[in-house]
Amino acid sequence: MQKLRSRSRLAPTYTLLWLAAAVLASVASCSDGGTTTPPTCVAPLASCDGVCVDTSSDQDHCGVCGVACEDGQTCVAGACVGCDEGQTACGDGCFDLQSDVEHCGSCNSACEDGQTCEDGVCQDDGECASGRTECGGECVDTSSDPAHCGECGAACDEGQACEDGACQDEEECGAGLTTCGDACVDTDTDDAHCGGCDAACGDGQSCVAGTCRDDEECGSGLTTCGDACVDLQTDAAHCGECGTACGASQVCQAGMCACTVSPGRDLGNAVPQIVNDTTAGGSSTYSPSCVATSSSERIYAFTAATAGVYSFNSAGSGYNVVLALLDAAGCAELACNADPGAAVVTADLATGQTVYVVVDGADGETGTFELNITRQSAPSCPAGTLASAVPQTITGSTVGRPNSVTPTATTECGAVESADAGYAFTAPVTGDYVFDTYGSAFDTVLHVRDGSCRGPQLACNDDTRIEQSEVTVTLEAGQTVVVVVDGFRNTSAGAFTLNVRRAVPPPVCDDVGVCGDSIEGCVACAFEGNCADERRACTDSEACINYVNCFRTCASPAACAACRTADPDGAELYEAALACAVCSECPLSCAGSDVVTCR
Repeated sequence: MQKLRSRSRLAPTYTLLWLAAAVLASVASCSDGGTTTPPTCVAPLASCDGVCVDTSSDQDHCGVCGVACEDGQTCVAGACVGCDEGQTACGDGCFDLQSDVEHCGSCNSACEDGQTCEDGVCQDDGECASGRTECGGECVDTSSDPAHCGECGAACDEGQACEDGACQDEEECGAGLTTCGDACVDTDTDDAHCGGCDAACGDGQSCVAGTCRDDEECGSGLTTCGDACVDLQTDAAHCGECGTACGASQVCQAGMCACTVSPGRDLGNAVPQIVNDTTAGGSSTYSPSCVATSSSERIYAFTAATAGVYSFNSAGSGYNVVLALLDAAGCAELACNADPGAAVVTADLATGQTVYVVVDGADGETGTFELNITRQSAPSCPAGTLASAVPQTITGSTVGRPNSVTPTATTECGAVESADAGYAFTAPVTGDYVFDTYGSAFDTVLHVRDGSCRGPQLACNDDTRIEQSEVTVTLEAGQTVVVVVDGFRNTSAGAFTLNVRRAVPPPVCDDVGVCGDSIEGCVACAFEGNCADERRACTDSEACINYVNCFRTCASPAACAACRTADPDGAELYEAALACAVCSECPLSCAGSDVVTCR
């Protein structure tokens, strides 16, 4: 299936021309009662049944005239495609109604400027979603955030995790959890340990309050995920939402995946340094991904004093060491190596970033080891620095580059592990800046980090146009961000083009001259500026599109009235758009027009 985009921008220019052209066409068709002639369509619009349509997005003429999309499909780039799970077809694109500001909760329900869409509801930007608290400009979950545990600024001690708003030692399972093997589980909800360790529920059953029950109905506080009733607050396979699974070294607490691995020793930040130790008699709490059967291990914390590429080398050890590197913030495995006799892992670390070094063994082997830690080079991210001048364009390639930054998963993009190239950019003045990859040779993902490669993610986008990405961020004068060109899949890499420009404010219509000629008249200008929302409401509505197509070509007043009878909702949207453009924005240029009555 063709990959769908979270935000379609395939045809706004042509729908704008089509709608603006309707102003003059409707005057000719309804004011004098004369006959109509087939329209002359402006490329790439095509004449289908005497109407100019955009075959890249028209539901009834998708790709070519006469090819209609089926129910549940939408026309994207001239092809009928179905929307991905969680998305809804609205006009010429597929959108997530839970987070899209233009379609929040339902199609064409746009949020106001300065608002965001969260869980299908428009709310003022800066407000935290339900269940989160604003602490120092960030929205955090005080039930699980170790820096704000229970309340803002209440940080847990080193070696502790925040569980249910209280700091607890990470080596112990939190309140309400039971140790089953190497995992902390909730025996009230875990299907494999229902009521007690290893007490698994049968097929068609779920664990509810420590008892296996048939999946016919979920109890209070539980959610249906597939065929199971689960507690999204504690279920490791559905943590926070259905299908969001925690890793092998994580547990679901308060709807968020938390790390269960803890180091036995803190190595500080000195480099180079050598650690001599043995895994004999060690615990076995983590299973590295690069070996089928592991052994007991030793786990160390290391913090990078300065950004750079760091190497962790086990050469000189007395047995076949397996090395794994984990991000201390969430237990994500950054690297793993099981080469016999000389396991080596490297990582591109930010200043102050802490990692856990796991020294393990293959197939149950234990023994003495020597761990060498060195800083090999400067960081691979950022790959360079952009000039502060805008607009500007640079070209490059991600082929052969490391995966230095993983985007934070959002509705606009996924957490891909592909080669990337990041560039530092400092805003010369305060304003909105647009970064895009139009012209690149592969399927890109674009994300922007604040301050450094490991800074908070400000924006992320998979596709705005086909396989190309665009983000807009508001920056203060002197603020530095890192713009990262990434790939859609783990294997995606290639030549890219990175464009930087200031966001262009809506045009100001001079209201002198022709009312609307579909190209440069005042109405066309208004539809790109202060009447863009009204224009979008019409062009995203099938009823409005049907009405305008009918109204533009009706041959008599009676026929025009029939268009309104057939699509009254569409007529209302169209006339609202015209009222904005003709009456509010262009009253002088459109004086005398009887397309709409201005009051």
